[in-house]
Amino acid sequence: MLAFRLVIQPRFPFVARRYAYTGRQKMLQALGPDLSRSVTMTADDSVPEETSIGRIFEGTHDVHKLRHYLPIYERVLTNAGKMLEIGVDRGGSLEMWRQYLPETTIVGVDINPRAAQYDDPDRRIHVRIGDQTNTHFLQAVLDEFGAFDTVLDDGGHTPKQMISSFQYLFPRLKAGGVYVVEDVCANYWTSYRDQPESFIDFTRWLMDAMHAPYMRMNSVFQIMEGHQKRLRHVEVPYAATIIDRIEVFDSVVVIHRADESKRLPRAAYQ
Repeated sequence: MLAFRLVIQPRFPFVARRYAYTGRQKMLQALGPDLSRSVTMTADDSVPEETSIGRIFEGTHDVHKLRHYLPIYERVLTNAGKMLEIGVDRGGSLEMWRQYLPETTIVGVDINPRAAQYDDPDRRIHVRIGDQTNTHFLQAVLDEFGAFDTVLDDGGHTPKQMISSFQYLFPRLKAGGVYVVEDVCANYWTSYRDQPESFIDFTRWLMDAMHAPYMRMNSVFQIMEGHQKRLRHVEVPYAATIIDRIEVFDSVVVIHRADESKRLPRAAYQ
């Protein structure tokens, strides 16, 4: 007789159905023989470079980060006037941000009611309890605090959570803002894959959306200055007008919102 064992995950997130990553062979085939040849990566035990955020990280308790995230933060969190952090956990990251971004209003959201203890409005640290996939909850946070210029998703790490939060929050991000999704490495681990499409897959769709105008064209003359075939109007997804650029790091995806609504590209022949 077959024996079945029900495994309950005691901590968030609870994933009822899991999907294994099955793309490795396709990835290797796409890379070709030189890029796909097997080599060995070794553990890095070097002394971390001393930086301002590194010193804060080392002195903060109850915060968990991959070390290579720190220079990414220094690079992209340069204009954080009001930051939303998805995922409070034990409150350590809120404290790290309070020290690293002393002028920033910090709002943390978490599904775990115990995270409410880290609410500290006197220090401009605010915590609200709710599900990051619940758009009514997210809108309530926006109604209370206004639009954010920085969003950092360090929440439940499942593709559904990452994608649904981005779909709602990025269109409501301030112009010129930055949206950071970290720990996308978890998308390759079956225990976190609650749907076949990962955030990495979704990032590819964002890249396609950036190039949506060209899907309506068949010639460079349609964007050429002064050419009779130049198009003056093209129907595109809204995303094409607000995504400025996408940066992909190891386990981190950074999407920058444009300072203003983008217009059609144009070519010039000199």
